[in-house]
Amino acid sequence: MARDFASKPSTNRGAGASMIPQEETEEVARKELPAWSWLIFGVVLGFGLARWVDDDRPAPYIPPAPADLLEQTVAPAQEQSDQERQRYDFYNLLPEQEVVMEHVPEYKSTPRDSENSPEYDLQIGSFKAKPDAERFMDRVKEMGFKPRILTSENGWYRVRIGPFKDRRKLNKAQDRVTRAKMQTLLIRLPQ
Repeated sequence: MARDFASKPSTNRGAGASMIPQEETEEVARKELPAWSWLIFGVVLGFGLARWVDDDRPAPYIPPAPADLLEQTVAPAQEQSDQERQRYDFYNLLPEQEVVMEHVPEYKSTPRDSENSPEYDLQIGSFKAKPDAERFMDRVKEMGFKPRILTSENGWYRVRIGPFKDRRKLNKAQDRVTRAKMQTLLIRLPQ
């Protein structure tokens, strides 16, 4: 015998079954609009706004100007454009002109006094322990520099090279140290 499962309510509710009665879920489903209806509503609204903004009404009628007034205003404009063409004809005028340049003596810089130029040191390391500073100093000696260790009041051991009076020598030393992947700190010495 065939059974009618559609009209009989389900008595077996599992763990995933909803506790909301079936009538309430149907009401909620009827109240919500599907996404495609919102899409159609947006498209229709967009077309309506576009039609309203892009109004194709004809422009207001402006009567034509009298012919004698038109002839008067056009003629001077053509004459003026001919004058401008003559005045701004660079391609023909520039080759015909010759520009005479005056001879200006070359600038010679005055050398700085070596007495007044400041001296600089390059600090290339700072260590809390003296053995670390001495090992680093040996590494710097291998590069061809004459480093020295300065001790601060706080107990830091700073490895420096210099002093440099010539800026070129300072820059070369700084480049060599930087290429060896060491950081430098430029320190101006008191005079």
